[in-house]
Amino acid sequence: MSHGVQILSHHHNHLGCSHKHSQRKVMIAAIITATYMLVEIIGGLWVNSIALVADGVHMLTDAMALAVAWWGFQISRRPANSKMTFGFQRFQILTAFVNGFTLLLIVVGIYAMAIERFLHPQEVMGKEMFIIAIIGLLNNLVVFWILHSGDQNNMNMRGATLHFLGDTLGSVAVIVGAIMIYYTGWTPIDPILSIMMATIIGIGAYRLMRESAHILLEGVPAGYEISVIKEDLEARFGYLTKIHHIHLWAIAEDQVMMTLHAKTDLKYINDTTLAEIKDYLLEAHHVHHVTLQLETDNLDADSVETAGM
Repeated sequence: MSHGVQILSHHHNHLGCSHKHSQRKVMIAAIITATYMLVEIIGGLWVNSIALVADGVHMLTDAMALAVAWWGFQISRRPANSKMTFGFQRFQILTAFVNGFTLLLIVVGIYAMAIERFLHPQEVMGKEMFIIAIIGLLNNLVVFWILHSGDQNNMNMRGATLHFLGDTLGSVAVIVGAIMIYYTGWTPIDPILSIMMATIIGIGAYRLMRESAHILLEGVPAGYEISVIKEDLEARFGYLTKIHHIHLWAIAEDQVMMTLHAKTDLKYINDTTLAEIKDYLLEAHHVHHVTLQLETDNLDADSVETAGM
């Protein structure tokens, strides 16, 4: 008969200065974006450019996305409590998923507007469109630089940066379209460039949603393989046999969790064994929270009670 002793270990990885630094950058970017947003939308309506309007609407949603990203940083800093025992760090992953989903909705909207413009071509003021697009490009480059200098290992920050990568590409596309319209008068370039921009944004949004959804569904984190960790533990700790019931997931990108069972001799069921395995998993595999159940076939009831103290 197999008996077991469950030992819990965790290594807290508190949100540090990099998160606060990134949060400040997101706030600055949101203020700049909200300030310029109306200029581009009103200017796009004035010059009759769907590409400018689409880019302006994109900036509107970007301002909202940045606000959500800032909120994600803010909420994630709350300490754990009796109802949220792991804290609120996963909220950043949720906001990243929302940002990706919002981007996909924007892509659908741009496609619809572009198709409508193909079916009903309209005159576009190329010179004015160019001037507004140049200002928009400078704005987006500043914001993109601010965000990109933040912590790009954080999914929430990557989601915010992705929004402005799309905006920057959009501004470049609008400038190219404005030049062509001014010199050739070929207005179909406006919706064509809009579709190209939307496609690039859509690909990035899909990847962001896929990565964040994988974490929300508690899949094995990217870069981790359960079989590799199992084989490594068996090779590193010869006294561990029949490692099984391994579960590996992440609360947030930098908070990887693991539970596992392993057979061993009675003499290894102690705090020293726990510390060795815990430290090795943290250093070699970056697993921050480990719940380990050590099992043995020669453990009587009195030993179970003693070992569990």
